[in-house]
Amino acid sequence: MTNLTLDEISSIANLLAAIGVLITLIYLARQVRQGNLLAKFQVRQHMVQQAQAELYQWSRDPSLRNSFVTKEPLSKGELEVMHYFLIAAMRQREWEWFQFKDGVIKKDVYEAYHGVIALHLGIDRSRRWWSTVGRVGFNPGFVADVDAFLARHPTTTYFEDIGKFDAPGTPAAAAAAQ
Repeated sequence: MTNLTLDEISSIANLLAAIGVLITLIYLARQVRQGNLLAKFQVRQHMVQQAQAELYQWSRDPSLRNSFVTKEPLSKGELEVMHYFLIAAMRQREWEWFQFKDGVIKKDVYEAYHGVIALHLGIDRSRRWWSTVGRVGFNPGFVADVDAFLARHPTTTYFEDIGKFDAPGTPAAAAAAQ
């Protein structure tokens, strides 16, 4: 058996320490990757829950639904309900915009959820809301992106179409009849 010199023992100790540091770094990298995946999952889950909450609010509030389809002037109460719904919905879109800008969500996910703006601000009344009081308090970059989005998307007949999709003569009704 050979006797190791102090220099050799020191070299072996340094090698073992370096291997230990490397193993620790690999472990930490995996933990960070898993943490990032969990954070992305939580962000997307929040986006789904928020979108569902908006749909449930629309489905459960006849006054709110009416605000998007009637051409008649709205009462003060109806205007307030629509105003607060749109603020909450657009605040969610702004939050998604921040997540996209920070690289938390990918472009395709952002654009899919951002597309709901075509519904929220898809009628003349809600576009007037956005251009007068709606944009107040939102990030200027987000406002510019929404304005550019609206310039590319004409108003929609989506809300009127909901009441017609089952009417005789429509493709949905013809398919159901077969």
